[in-house]
Amino acid sequence: MLTLYRILALTIVLGIIVLVHELGHFIAARLMKVKVETFSFGFGKRLFGKKFGDTDIRVSLIPLGGYIKMAGEEDYEAKDPKPYEFQAKNRAQKIFILFLGPAMNFFLAFFILTIINIGGIEIVQYKSEPPVIGYVEKDSPAQQAGLKRGDLILTIAGEEIPDWQDLELTIGSNPNEDLAVEYKRSGRIDKTTLRVGVLAQDNLNPAGIHWGYQTKILSVDKDKPAYHGGMKKGDIILEINGQEVSFFQIKDIISANLGKPMQFSVKRDEERITLRIIPEEMDGEVKIGVGLTVYAPVVRKSFGLFQALGRSFDEMVRMTYLTVNALKKLITGKINPKHLSGPIDIAKVSQQALESGLANFFMLIAFLSLHIGLLNLLPIPVLDGGHLMIYSIESIIRRDFNPKVKNALMNIGFFILIAIMAFAILNDIAKNLPNGWRSLLPF
Repeated sequence: MLTLYRILALTIVLGIIVLVHELGHFIAARLMKVKVETFSFGFGKRLFGKKFGDTDIRVSLIPLGGYIKMAGEEDYEAKDPKPYEFQAKNRAQKIFILFLGPAMNFFLAFFILTIINIGGIEIVQYKSEPPVIGYVEKDSPAQQAGLKRGDLILTIAGEEIPDWQDLELTIGSNPNEDLAVEYKRSGRIDKTTLRVGVLAQDNLNPAGIHWGYQTKILSVDKDKPAYHGGMKKGDIILEINGQEVSFFQIKDIISANLGKPMQFSVKRDEERITLRIIPEEMDGEVKIGVGLTVYAPVVRKSFGLFQALGRSFDEMVRMTYLTVNALKKLITGKINPKHLSGPIDIAKVSQQALESGLANFFMLIAFLSLHIGLLNLLPIPVLDGGHLMIYSIESIIRRDFNPKVKNALMNIGFFILIAIMAFAILNDIAKNLPNGWRSLLPF
């Protein structure tokens, strides 16, 4: 049932994104008076559909995308194309038809973000706070660089870092890099070099620098110390023995207090409560019998139309920067391709987003729509960007490529695309196997 649920969630997500993308091509084609023969959701064998005018609108077997087929679009050697065929149009018209697909993906992302901003979003408060370090992971790049709790990060690689959002964005988008860091400690400004790693445990940043996350109780085991002490699911730990503690310190503090009464100050709804709990040994470890997760306060905020439009534009720019930067790092080998996600991972995330609420679900659609729009503009033959590149070059040199060259480029692009898709699917499978890729390729 979980697998079916994930397939359904993935189908809805891709269905909306593909519908908008192909609708862009369809509208542009009809405006340029090009006949559209097929409008397909999915690839492969036709399952069902209906013909409207000249267009067969169908659902096909493999629900991982979709396409439209325009009359004569692949007939590069046509000597006398009919007026309604794609090859009969001039280069500017062809570029318009091709570009409107990705453009509609950008519009969909912008529209969703604007509606969400108007309706109200939850904003993590610390993201807009000055980047004062709350915790440094042991043996992390940050600790090796000499950074400590309480340090205020001023600049990274010469760029001012005004808040935590900028800090996490800058570090997360520069894996395997040596970054010059300027920071303030006890009123004194100093400098160091931070060697950024690949991934952090929480996937927020790979440097081991964290805000001072509080701790939220996910579960309380019956008949264990926390249960007897009155702790409940949803409690937020504020202090232990009168001292503020972050999520990353909790386990060590509990482990050091076997058999000793501890005073836990927790927030329950809007009330502050003090609990007395005595840790005990369980399965060879000192515990109190709870499940824990990180917690950061959030506020819900709505925006007027013009503010929402501005925030949506800024978010689009931020996501575009992250995507382009990630692609650059991937090409240069600074990001391991094994971190790529394919349809299995996207299905899992889609299911989780759907379960967490419509706002998160549509936020995921906006995020993926922007990415698909950008990826479609890559200059890989078969993709829109590959065709755009060819027609743009032809416009500059003022003559058409040889039809055989075009066919060869399309075939190469097709095999590249299939290879990328196959790798992404196998990579998703490997992530869920005990030994990763070694389970698939033991040699």
